[in-house]
Amino acid sequence: MEFNGTFFATIISFLAFVYVMNKLLYLPVRKIVDERNGLINGNYQTADENNSKVSELSEEMDKQIAGAKEDARGKYNEILAGYKNKKADIVKDAQSKSHDELEQAYADLNNVSNSAKDGLKSRMADLANDIVEKVLGYRSEVQGFDNESVDKILYR
Repeated sequence: MEFNGTFFATIISFLAFVYVMNKLLYLPVRKIVDERNGLINGNYQTADENNSKVSELSEEMDKQIAGAKEDARGKYNEILAGYKNKKADIVKDAQSKSHDELEQAYADLNNVSNSAKDGLKSRMADLANDIVEKVLGYRSEVQGFDNESVDKILYR
């Protein structure tokens, strides 16, 4: 192989061509590729940060929801206990009222019974005389009514 001027001119022109291509084409393309890679890497980093934030916010939201559920459960139980207490009070009042009314009814019934027995006791002598008259055929006055025996029979 022979090294003449053409060879050196070719090498110089090739180096000039590489230098010019590097300045005009390769460097701008490499710069665009580097910028794009930087942009893509930045987007990945931003996406990772956003995923971290989403995870944190999701955990926080879950905690808030759990807290709200617990608060709601507590309020529900509190209201339920209040209604149970009201129910118990209403039932107790109704039982007390019905007990009072029942005692009043017993007292009224006892009063009516006693007044009927008193009326019967006052008419007992007349009834005995009427019975004697019907059995014997003439009216005779029954004597010696024992009020204690009558009371035992009527008020047992």
